[in-house]
Amino acid sequence: MVRLKHYWRIVFPIAIALIIWFFSAASGDASNSQSMSVASWLGWPHDITRKIAHVVLYLAFGASLAFYNKGRYPKTFPRYEALIFNMIIIVVWGAIDEIHQLLVAGRNGTFSDVILDTVAGLC
Repeated sequence: MVRLKHYWRIVFPIAIALIIWFFSAASGDASNSQSMSVASWLGWPHDITRKIAHVVLYLAFGASLAFYNKGRYPKTFPRYEALIFNMIIIVVWGAIDEIHQLLVAGRNGTFSDVILDTVAGLC
């Protein structure tokens, strides 16, 4: 039972990565429809709502990776190796996410979104 305790923490980063993948897989029309409905509900501009969605998802992704590493190294957290590992994972997943969006009809991927995702994930 003790061994299982350390491994269940990986469920959160994987779940959030799958949620990011799910949102990226939506077509351009479906994605615009989703973000327009959220933007109108919040009363915010559409473009800002889309960027805030990136920030929220990658903030949660980065936090879940930190939570995972805190469980791996409870006495010496934060470890520089763990922080560098998290940064690499966040940058790579952000790039994969944007490349994935390039392959979805009606979507585009931008380098500025990779930077936004990375900064949000590292926060």
